[in-house]
Amino acid sequence: MKRKVNEYSYDVLNDIRDILMHIGMPEKYCNTRCVLVMAACLEMVPGKKWASISEDYHGTHDIISFINTNYPDKAGLDKKGYQENSRETIRDDTIKVFISASLMEEKTGLASNDRNNSYRITSQFASLLRKYKSDMWNEELGVFLSNHQKYSEKLKQVREIDAGYSVNYNGLSFTLGRTAHNKLQKLILEDFTKYFASGALLLYIGDTSDRIKSYDNQKLQNLGIKVLSDSPKLPDIILYDESKNRVLFIEAYSSTGEFNIDRVEFIKSLCDCKKGTEVAFVTAFLNTKKMLQVYPKIAWDTDIWVAEDATHMTHKNGDMFLGRTLD
Repeated sequence: MKRKVNEYSYDVLNDIRDILMHIGMPEKYCNTRCVLVMAACLEMVPGKKWASISEDYHGTHDIISFINTNYPDKAGLDKKGYQENSRETIRDDTIKVFISASLMEEKTGLASNDRNNSYRITSQFASLLRKYKSDMWNEELGVFLSNHQKYSEKLKQVREIDAGYSVNYNGLSFTLGRTAHNKLQKLILEDFTKYFASGALLLYIGDTSDRIKSYDNQKLQNLGIKVLSDSPKLPDIILYDESKNRVLFIEAYSSTGEFNIDRVEFIKSLCDCKKGTEVAFVTAFLNTKKMLQVYPKIAWDTDIWVAEDATHMTHKNGDMFLGRTLD
């Protein structure tokens, strides 16, 4: 489909794009799909007056059917119209944006991904639209904007809120990108170390968007650890517990990267530590459910930590704990 459209062959589509731009929708949400979906929800066809827009609920199937009937081949910009498998894209990439921008609302009592869900424009937005191309438009637009935050401004606030996770550890301060993986890394530094490596030095930590976030090359060299490589087998975090002369390699597991036997052997090959230095490999998870999915792949003689049960740790080799004395 043609991506950049200066002018549609349907005046009503040009009108809808003009409206979306006037209320502060970012340019990427004034694209053809957004314009066509809005036209379908308003039941706006060529020649229909803006005072006659619809406020009825419309499901994604109805939206696709309306577009294909009234604006064939995506308003003539494609070789074919929308298919039924486009319903999820229309819902997630367009309708949810309009809902977040307070332009639309979904039927109450249904999950957002319920196939029977349907959507309509809000009464406030409808009031504005009915004044489009009338003498009251500018006045109504001013009232609407004074009562509704522009979506571009809302996105800016979200970006500021989601700027990242602030981490303060052992005198070091830095920010990790706001991802599930980095959330777990933050929990490792805050909770895991509190119970199992109190005061340990942070020698290395990566970030999903910035591979090396903190790096103590001198200390790593002193310990005989060589990790100056971009290999995906590198761990996410390296700590050194001076009180126990123990190096901890920690993997914050999200979808891949558990300490299997190949990764363990690879990292060991990068270590030329002094005699007596202990080495531990810890695969960390946000929850037990995630851990159980990959448990069989985790190497023997390594450790497992689950953030939702932070005070406990599992060592994958039970015979180390056989024969404990009774208290």
